[in-house]
Amino acid sequence: MAAAPLFQCKSRFLAACVLAAVTASGVFADDLYTPTHSPDRYIGQIQAHSSDEVSDILHRLEGLLDSESDYPVSQPLALVLHGDEVNAFLRQNYAQNRELVDLAARLDAFNAIDIQVCETWMRGASVHRDDLPAFVDTVPYGPTREQELLDEGYEYF
Repeated sequence: MAAAPLFQCKSRFLAACVLAAVTASGVFADDLYTPTHSPDRYIGQIQAHSSDEVSDILHRLEGLLDSESDYPVSQPLALVLHGDEVNAFLRQNYAQNRELVDLAARLDAFNAIDIQVCETWMRGASVHRDDLPAFVDTVPYGPTREQELLDEGYEYF
């Protein structure tokens, strides 16, 4: 009997994640791939490479957490960053991006998001690992990591 409410909570959370990401990214319904099943894992597709785009996604996820009575039951939303949006997370930019970074840290603490930054982009931008907050992970190459996630069963939304 407890499985039905858990399934409903999970389904609502996943549906809301999809809606939040689609709204934030400006993707139209005709452009979406509609799977025949409901995957447990999603990867956010960052297109504009702006801190505003990341902020929109994080605020929508925060709204989902606020609307739930318990912690999320799905896998965290993976965000693989490999563009100028990373600058919002740099230590030297914390004062002007405090709200965004603090929100991302809070969502990470609730296992709602997993932010990964491309080390190749970091080298090109002269960014060092210690310039990023501890909750942000790094990956050797962002596009390859995105493909690995897709191969593991993650789906774009």
